[in-house]
Amino acid sequence: MIPVVVGSSPIRHPSFAPRKWRTPALGARLSVGPAVAALLSAALVQVEVNARGVTQSADPEFLHQLRVGLRRLRTVQRAFGIPGTKRWLREFKPALAAARDWDVFYGWLENARVSPKLKSLARRKRAAARRQAQHVLSSRAFDQFLRYARRCVHETKASPLKALEAFHRKALKTARRIDWQDEEDRHALRIRIRRLRYACEFFAPFFPGTRYAAYLKRVKALQDLLGELNDIAVARRFLKEMKAAPPEQLQRHEASLISALGPPWAAFVKSRTFWG
Repeated sequence: MIPVVVGSSPIRHPSFAPRKWRTPALGARLSVGPAVAALLSAALVQVEVNARGVTQSADPEFLHQLRVGLRRLRTVQRAFGIPGTKRWLREFKPALAAARDWDVFYGWLENARVSPKLKSLARRKRAAARRQAQHVLSSRAFDQFLRYARRCVHETKASPLKALEAFHRKALKTARRIDWQDEEDRHALRIRIRRLRYACEFFAPFFPGTRYAAYLKRVKALQDLLGELNDIAVARRFLKEMKAAPPEQLQRHEASLISALGPPWAAFVKSRTFWG
């Protein structure tokens, strides 16, 4: 195996690949308890495999899929009133988020028309952020988080219908009087839409019907647009930190995405839910 260098530390490629989300087979006779246990277990597998990958590899996809797994885990916990893991997440979530932001930003920067000096500085900052993420994943707090999450697998206090209604309602509420030009407003809505999408994918088997695909398509369209806008906001923040002006192409792309938000949002607001 060829070692990969992150910063000054050689990291070897692991013998496994990044673990993407795999919806568990819930069976023909659905009941809430076993379904929730299966969803939580699937999220935990995604988290554990990718956490190991982050510590052993320079492949940024491990970190991306780790954060997806953590968000799916938290979505199930929120939906079913399962005791949360927020106190642990507060300890390691910022470092993981920062490392992922630098991965995305550097990926964009590699193809941007900027100075080699700026790219070199960004590369060093990215490597430092990754080392911090690896440190966090090797910490006692992360181990305690995993142990606690496993113990909560069979606890549930809610229903899929109530959960979906709550996620849908919160997304609509967050967007009231939204200023699409405001980064914080868009980011708050993006979080709500992302949770709604995960909940839809989790609980669709409870609500068979043809409306599911159309509803989920609208949710995904919004999530994609808001995600791109968030990446631009992060890039602007990092460029400012490095005392570099945002290139015109970034500004133009942002304006284009903002102008494109109206129609998909209107379609989402008017769409019928698939669960009632």
